[in-house]
Parts: sequence; C-alpha cells; structure tokens
Amino acid sequence: MEINRQALYEALWSTPRKELASVWGVNSNTITSASKKQNIPLPEPGYWTLVSMGKSPSQPALIGDPNENVILEDPPRNPRKGEPPSSLPKTPTKVSQTSGPTTASLTEPVPAIKDPVTSISEALPTVRKAYKIYSSPKAARDYKYQHVLPGAAEVIRIAVMPEMVERALLLMDTILREFQKSQWKTQIPSERDRKKNSVFVEEVEILFTITEHRQQERVKSERRWTTWEYRYHSTGTLRFQFGTSSWMHEIKDNKRKKLEERIPEIIDGILEEVARVKRVEIERKNREHIERLESRLSGLVRKALNHNHQCEERLNHCIAQYQEAVRIRSFVEGMRGTDCSDDRSEERESWLTWLESKADSIDPIINQSTVDFSVPKDLVAQVSSMIESDLDAYFTLKELDLEASISKVAQRIDLHESWKYK
Repeated sequence: MEINRQALYEALWSTPRKELASVWGVNSNTITSASKKQNIPLPEPGYWTLVSMGKSPSQPALIGDPNENVILEDPPRNPRKGEPPSSLPKTPTKVSQTSGPTTASLTEPVPAIKDPVTSISEALPTVRKAYKIYSSPKAARDYKYQHVLPGAAEVIRIAVMPEMVERALLLMDTILREFQKSQWKTQIPSERDRKKNSVFVEEVEILFTITEHRQQERVKSERRWTTWEYRYHSTGTLRFQFGTSSWMHEIKDNKRKKLEERIPEIIDGILEEVARVKRVEIERKNREHIERLESRLSGLVRKALNHNHQCEERLNHCIAQYQEAVRIRSFVEGMRGTDCSDDRSEERESWLTWLESKADSIDPIINQSTVDFSVPKDLVAQVSSMIESDLDAYFTLKELDLEASISKVAQRIDLHESWKYK
C-alpha cells in the first residue's frame, strides 16, 4: 500500500492505528515503523483515552514534504515449526515507547523471538521454573476455587486449574517478552500484592496476572445431607487482569479471539492504564496544591470577615448608645415635669443634671468625632486588595479563581463557626 505523508499524518491523528491496520490490511507495527522512519508524529499513549473523554490533546505539526509517498507493507514472516505458512494466524506485535529502568527486573536476559514459543522447554527460565512448581503433583490447591498455588516460591503468579497451567504460562512467556521489547521491568511476584506480578511503565507500577474463569457446580454435601457444597471445574477461558490494587481491568478469551491473539490489546490496555494513573496523580497533586493555597487564603478571608463583622458590631453599639441617651433624656424630662419637696429640690436637680451629662456623653450624635465610620466591604475586593498590598507573600494566591475560592472558604468558615457554638 502506498500513501503520501500528509494523508498518513491525518489518518494517524483521526483513527487509532489498530483500526487503520484492520482497514488497510497491514500490521499496526508496520504503520508505526513507517511513520517513525518518515518522521511523522504519532499520538502519545493515552491520547485516544483523552479523546473519548471529550478532551482535545495537543497535536504536533507535520514537518517535511507532505506529498512524499510512504509504502506500507508487512515484512515476510517465518512459519512455525511443523506448520505450513498458510495456517499461521496473523498476530501483530507492538513496540511501545517506554521509560528508563527501575530497580525491579527479570533475573535473566530475554532473547528476541519472532513468534511465541510453543513448548515450555523453549520458554524463559522464569516460566520453566513456574511450570515445574505449578504442575507438580504435590502442588497445593486453593481451598475454595481449587486452582493450583505456588506456595512460598518466588515464581510467576497465576490462578488457573491444573489443566490450564501450560497454556497460561506460555501466554505469560509471550507477554513477558513483549514487556522486555518495550524495556519495561517486571517484579515477580509483586511486593505490593503477593498474589500478582508487577510491571513498571514510566515509573508507574501496574499489577498483572492470568486467571481462569471457572465453572461452578452445586452438589449435596458429603458431610451433611441438609447442606450444599460448590465444586469448581476448568472452562479453558483465560483472563489477563491488570491495573492498580484498587482498580483492575480484564481482557479475556472470547469466541473470536484467544488471548494469544490479543497481545497488542494487552499492551495498549496497560499503556492506557498508565495514562489514567498519571492523570489521576496529576489531578491529585493539583487538588492538593489548590487546597494549600485555599488554606493560606482562609487567613485573609477571616480578616475580611472580621472587618465586616466589626462594622456591624460598631453600628449596633452606636444605636444602643443612642437609644440609651434618648431613654435617659425622656426620664429626665418626666422627672422635671413633677413636683418635689423643697428640702430635696437641690439634690434632685444635681442628680438630673448628672443624668443629662451622662446622656450627652454616650450619645454618638453629639460625639461623632469618636465614631468609627468604617463600612463593610465586598469580600473579593478586600482580599484582592490585601494580596496586592503584599505580593511577595501572597503572589501564588493569584493562581486561584478568587471569587469561587473566597466563596468556598467563607462558607467553610461560617459552617465551622456555627458548629463551634452549638
């Protein structure tokens, strides 16, 4: 197939490579290799996940001659031993961009292969060791589901019936070799979860294992005739499970494809999970950063709220003093409107004069020089003014949406104060 660079570039950024490979009848790895040779930018891992979420990730521009033709042609493949070339299933492999090395790794170098191995004797030493332990007649069984257990041995973790041990480990051999081609380091078993294995992609740890879907049979208990027991049988359906300890995904055998034919989907799934983990981590860090800024902002909001509260308190105090002065003057006026015996008139007049002076002393209308005429201010305006007055200390607060953050902090403070006095 022949296509110019501009058309290939537009196709790569509008349709996933796996779908393009299906439509064009070539291997997705062929499209990837040709694009890299022609210096055509490819979508980063996780790009299509972001697109499915309605986001618009950045897209680099195409550099170079857009009309130069690119040839997309799969390289010839060697047939497997004992099989004619026509009977070979077409199983594309994927070479992925990866991060640097981590501390966990396989214990032996992995030779490059073109096709998956077909016997345990050709498998990796790690896989051969696991097969010896899982297929041993003395291998322990899970008490409930009856899959074979590895015991305390440091081997690959799988959870399948004895009948499926060989197939599961050969599949794991293929997956481990794909990890090695992508320069992903593994930890077998995982230190985080001893029932699973770990692969490290761009410093993100992904747990993985292979399990079997088992068939449940309900039978009468041999110990008590009134109760039932459950027995589990092999179904031959394998599941590749991967993810973090709190979230596991699954790719399994189906009617159209076995897991051996879905290796590219497994690799893509791991890359998408890595992108998801990184996105969640970025969101967590951003959230914590905002919370730290809002914690600093709360001090300024409290000052602004206190200012407005004090303005209200001063107003109430002035009104109370004025009402007290009016009440005293009304009382004095009433006293003077009544008669008093002559022997106490001088004493009474002195007392009423004192009351009048007291009313004058507390009346804010007469003593306006002592009145604080500060008025409440808009919270956002107050806090913005305080930030601008000391940018050295509060410059980082400008990263916030001040109006929304001040409203949220003020509500939190009001809620705290309301609970404080209950």
